[in-house]
Amino acid sequence: MSGFDLVAEEFAAVVAADAAGAAFAVFRDGEQVLDLQSGHRDPDGTEPMTTDTLMPIFSGTKGIVATGVALLIDRGAIDPDAPVVRYWPEFGAAGKQDVAVRQLLSHAAGLPYPERPVTREDAADHRAMAALLAAQAPLWPVGSTTAYHALTFGWLAGELIRRADGREVGEFLRAEIAEPLGADFWLGLPEAQWPRTGRRWRASDYRVANRLNTPEALAYRDKVYGNPPSLLGDDAPWNTPDWWIIGMPGGGAMASARGLAAMYSALVSGELVSKSTVERISREESRGTDPGTGRPLVFGLGYELQDALGTYGPVAEGFGHSGAGGSLFGCWPSAGVSFAFSPCLMRTEGFDDRAHRLLTALHAGL
Repeated sequence: MSGFDLVAEEFAAVVAADAAGAAFAVFRDGEQVLDLQSGHRDPDGTEPMTTDTLMPIFSGTKGIVATGVALLIDRGAIDPDAPVVRYWPEFGAAGKQDVAVRQLLSHAAGLPYPERPVTREDAADHRAMAALLAAQAPLWPVGSTTAYHALTFGWLAGELIRRADGREVGEFLRAEIAEPLGADFWLGLPEAQWPRTGRRWRASDYRVANRLNTPEALAYRDKVYGNPPSLLGDDAPWNTPDWWIIGMPGGGAMASARGLAAMYSALVSGELVSKSTVERISREESRGTDPGTGRPLVFGLGYELQDALGTYGPVAEGFGHSGAGGSLFGCWPSAGVSFAFSPCLMRTEGFDDRAHRLLTALHAGL
């Protein structure tokens, strides 16, 4: 078996086992080399997955926002070593005046959830959420703990973009990345695009993983994923127009697999930023074990880096961002390769080998 035949075989096996739709796209040296999609994009099995199906990508959104920050770093508009207050003075409240941009971007700022209850309606006002976090004190000394900022990362990094550029994060990403590249992703999905949307639904055993399984960790996890309500509960807000319209910058983007792979391809090919910027954004800034899920974490400037679970396949320098339920978007810079795996069926993070199987096969076929 040669070339990408093994990838296609693994992809077919994944779709058959899930009895649901999925898409897997790969670029190499700026050209698309794989565009696989199969199965159905709705729980009733009536709508086929297509190459331009827009899926909820959950925390894959963070990789898009991080790429927006990378663009501003490359242009000299943001210095990752500068204090956040250089761009956002109000952020210095409650003892945060010395927090560096790189700490904010690497989930080390101690703001993993809002301390007061927040509704989904509240979460739609990105400026208000950013102001709420700016006034909040860190939960622990900044830089001492790496903790996944599941939703708050988006409001923090999005406000950093707005302060440095002047445009709202969704507007900036659309104008500076999505449209110039023809990359099919949206942070705030217009109604005209709704007919292209697919759905994500939970496997019967899906849960937000908790490897620690202590009362303290479970309580912490519930604050991270339940304020505002997102992955916890029996409903699936990400499959509704309300979610698509809001475009939460921590987890609310809609994208095709081809669109995300195209963005990461432009990132590593030099089309978006310089090689030195790629090296800077993918340099390790923080590492630890998430206090709510027990997952090993390694972050650069907003991107996940390779971790002990081998999330980014058999390439040590791989980086990007995963999304809840098994989706994965990223790149292998030295190989000039980018990839995006977007499944409809959500499986438990850290106990799901679908993306790993595909990346292993991909690496063998290069």
